[in-house]
Amino acid sequence: MIQLKPEHPHDAGLDEAMPDFDHFEGAEILANEARSRLRLTGFTDDEIDEWAQTYISTVGTGDVFSFIAWIQEKESGDDVA
Repeated sequence: MIQLKPEHPHDAGLDEAMPDFDHFEGAEILANEARSRLRLTGFTDDEIDEWAQTYISTVGTGDVFSFIAWIQEKESGDDVA
């Protein structure tokens, strides 16, 4: 089972960010692809959307697995990138 804490990015110490117009759709797609997995851990749709927007704004691109791993990393404070 995924070890995540359902929270908003700002609760994990991140500045929430909105992707630019050209990348906003990518954030929506990523959120939708990860939604069922993250809901199982207690995340709300708003939290999922905010995490995806911040991820795309910060990282640029990625798949569901890298997105979820990034959330885990940010929540744990173990920033390696």
